[in-house]
Amino acid sequence: MVTSLKSFFNNEEIPYGIRLLTTATSVRWFGWGFAETLIPVLLFSFGNSFAEAGLLKASVDITFILSLPIIGLYADKVRATTLLLISYFLYIFVGLGYFLAGVTGLVIFILLARFINGISWGLDVVARETYFRRHVVENKIATAFGYFDTVANLWWIVAAIIGIFLVKYFSISALLLLIAPFSLISFLIILKFRGKEEKIHAVEGGYRAINLIKEIKEWGVALKSIVGFNFLIAFTGAVVVFFLPIEVYKESGSFTPVILMGIVYVLPSLTGWSLGKLFDTKGYKILGASLLVFALLLLSLSFLTSFFWRLVIMFVISMILELISVGSNELITASAKPEHFGRVDGVIKSIATIGGMTGPFVVGILMDATSASSAYLSLSVVIFSLAIIFKVLEKKGFMEKYMVTER
Repeated sequence: MVTSLKSFFNNEEIPYGIRLLTTATSVRWFGWGFAETLIPVLLFSFGNSFAEAGLLKASVDITFILSLPIIGLYADKVRATTLLLISYFLYIFVGLGYFLAGVTGLVIFILLARFINGISWGLDVVARETYFRRHVVENKIATAFGYFDTVANLWWIVAAIIGIFLVKYFSISALLLLIAPFSLISFLIILKFRGKEEKIHAVEGGYRAINLIKEIKEWGVALKSIVGFNFLIAFTGAVVVFFLPIEVYKESGSFTPVILMGIVYVLPSLTGWSLGKLFDTKGYKILGASLLVFALLLLSLSFLTSFFWRLVIMFVISMILELISVGSNELITASAKPEHFGRVDGVIKSIATIGGMTGPFVVGILMDATSASSAYLSLSVVIFSLAIIFKVLEKKGFMEKYMVTER
């Protein structure tokens, strides 16, 4: 067993640089794990409704969206590790911001922490994924992304379990302060690693801001389809991940069930390695069935309200979202030119984040006006429609024509 685990964490299929970046991210995520599951509750405590909580959640997405296109351009021109160093330095102030919000009770510190978080998150995700795409073995793309999800989320889960006990003695904001020291450790790991050889794809022309609409218009059918797909999945997934913990807290009045729900949501990411291998083997054909199951689960949330069933539903939805995540990374890498990996990743992440930002706000208004059951019913109709479109396109040969690329 020990030998098996050691061979997994030191897997030679995965390049050294990717394993080291996974380690650095795992350290940072460990710092987040102690109280990240409680952030929806913290935001809800500063607001007076689901819609206001949704707006506070959107604050991190605003700077994320605004910064991503520029970050994407720089990711194609400079070392990915340079962007990671900037990101990890900024994360220190995210932890401090949450802590000051708790100490002072002022919402301005929540907003500052989340605005900075949007930029640091953008730098982190684009730089890391661009580095992965530049260095991964061509037939192991989804496997590499799955490896990252498995390792990084494992350490996040360990911290979340510890958080169940710590939250009895410390406030949410005090636990979020732990983001700062662990981000500093990640910063030092990347700083030491920068001397290693790192690929950079040269791009013609100087820096320029990306016009999202114009950029997408220039893309082929495959990338345009991926954009729309990611938007709808992000819109729906963000609603489930954000509002279910708030509902659980309102009903129980305890932090423990909220943390447990967060852990259950992250558990399927430990299968990212296996799901990556599955997608590398089966490809897009398993996505249609996953969308149908996703729609049924959303529908079930409208009438299955016990904590046990919500845990089960959250687990299966998370499994589906993990499969979609590693699969989407595979499709993006197969459809984009290597010299545009950072640029394409930045635009697609921007569009997906718009979906993740608008979802909780729009559905929050619907929840305030009607009920949570009505909101979940509406979302199930959206995903079911997407599943039907996906299956129709598959039968018409769209996938073979646009989504299969000779490597």
